[in-house]
Amino acid sequence: MKSNFSMRPSINFVVSEPFITLDEFCRRTGYKPSYVRQMIRENRLPLRRNAGISNLIEVNMFALTIEAAQDCEFTMHAC
Repeated sequence: MKSNFSMRPSINFVVSEPFITLDEFCRRTGYKPSYVRQMIRENRLPLRRNAGISNLIEVNMFALTIEAAQDCEFTMHAC
């Protein structure tokens, strides 16, 4: 009897810091702050404004990881 269940490869993404500051994003990517501000103006970066700390804007690294993975041909499930 054949099973309709097929094994799919498992890929685990680990995002150790789901949110990082703009300064840290610049440091990790090597982008200049002026370029990051342009990306923000063009809505190319997923952001979070931290209500607890005045004027703190953080980059959503989890959203960037998911965006990068969407071009791959596999099914994603968040757990």
